[in-house]
Amino acid sequence: MKSTIMDYNLSLNNIFWRVEKLYYDREIVSRLSDKIFKYTYKDFALRVRKLSNLVLNKGIRRGDVVGSIAWNTHRHLELYFAIPLINSVLHTINVRFHPSEMSYVIDVANDKLVFYEEDLSGSIREIKGKTKASFIPLSKETDEEIDSFNPVEKYEEIDEREGAVICYTSGTTGHPKGVVYSHRSIFIHSLALLPKDVTGISSNEVVMPVVPMFHISSWDIPYASLMTGAKLVLPGPRPQPEDLFNLIKREGVTIATGAPTVWISFLDYILKERLDISPLKVIITGGAEPPKGLMKTLKDKFSVRTIHAWGMTETEAITTVNLSEDLDFLNKQGIPMPGIEYTAIDENGREIRWNGKDMGELIIRGAWVTDGYYNNPEKSKEIMVEMEGKKWLRTGDMVNIDENGFIKVVDRKKDLIKSGGEWISSVDLENAIMSFPPVLEAVAIGVKDEKWGERPIAMVVLREEFKGKVKEEDIKGFLMSINKFPKWWIPDKIVFVDSIPKTSTGKLDKKVVREKVKEILKQSQT
Repeated sequence: MKSTIMDYNLSLNNIFWRVEKLYYDREIVSRLSDKIFKYTYKDFALRVRKLSNLVLNKGIRRGDVVGSIAWNTHRHLELYFAIPLINSVLHTINVRFHPSEMSYVIDVANDKLVFYEEDLSGSIREIKGKTKASFIPLSKETDEEIDSFNPVEKYEEIDEREGAVICYTSGTTGHPKGVVYSHRSIFIHSLALLPKDVTGISSNEVVMPVVPMFHISSWDIPYASLMTGAKLVLPGPRPQPEDLFNLIKREGVTIATGAPTVWISFLDYILKERLDISPLKVIITGGAEPPKGLMKTLKDKFSVRTIHAWGMTETEAITTVNLSEDLDFLNKQGIPMPGIEYTAIDENGREIRWNGKDMGELIIRGAWVTDGYYNNPEKSKEIMVEMEGKKWLRTGDMVNIDENGFIKVVDRKKDLIKSGGEWISSVDLENAIMSFPPVLEAVAIGVKDEKWGERPIAMVVLREEFKGKVKEEDIKGFLMSINKFPKWWIPDKIVFVDSIPKTSTGKLDKKVVREKVKEILKQSQT
């Protein structure tokens, strides 16, 4: 029987319609380098329409790619709509890429035009002559130019399967790889984020996405917030803990999103300054397993709940969530959002048992999961697997899945430490070390060992008041005292540092850590 439901495109046009027609008086707050800028959804929508006309006037047409090298500001948010609504594609470029990586992704994506932050002019000077793209600064002068244009009166209907945004992986292994998000995938993912069993974003909330807008569209949180009429607070360029605190207090932020490293630094700051962070109710974190100590302190001292989410560039960010109130269970990455299914396979491609013990590589499929990289058939083939006639994405995450479907990421496949033929989870080791109160951050890696194949070594940042007072033996002794690991899991060496290298998206950069540890070990042997 044929459906009698009308054919309706799930595109960004619908979200924009809601912005203009339903929530025109809601507020957007944007922290800039020199001030706090505020305007209504109505003012935002008018600027979007004018910006679209400016871009069309620059010769951009259907299917063309327009880049942005920008922070979490209202100017960047305007590009989130102004470009896709004219059936072009917005390419959000990582501001922390090296200029050579910026040039690479601009060329590969074939950007015709690139908008950039003025404080990144140094990088832009390095790449201008190396690409065919034209560049426009996001500045007061450009604001005035945008305002000089008439608004686009009518946006044409767009096929929901057309590309809207392209985002590149952080390039920790080889060149960055592009994933194109369609209008349909953005709409469905944004809608799927809203239920109480996921993020609980509603018109009553004040949402602050600290996750960079250049990274997986800030997990689509800006789109979801505008979809429901929430007040949106954008933390601007290089936000520090003090900036986040001020925005939370002044603007009444109730929900905030960011990687664990963001909240570790933030918590350290507010504890030192003895600050109150109400009205904040929820933080949504992902990209790495949040330390139990972080979640416990937020809950016990500030009544702030942690939602643990999992996702990746290839899955348009958030794909699983864990809302448990049990902190011992909250280390799991949770269950899939509606529209997603997953399982895990062993090294022979066989599905593992869902018993919370067997380990395999997570494979996933769903409404916003990629089926390959943009213009990269070789890498696309590597990440896809077919099982029972269905196409699945290989995530590279090693997991176990319990009887209720909750996944626990044991480690990235490439980060597992194999010692004496047995596996050591660097993630579990890191979180155990970070549960020692004097420790602020920790990272664990495997180094080559003639006898055992690999042995774990940890890099540790101590809290300021403990520097010079805590020794290697103290941390090893603590790991033994918690009686969680066999003796051979204990790191052979603890390296104390002032900071741990991180990727452009705030994750621990184990590639760089490995090189630094090699240097340190080499120096200690000479």
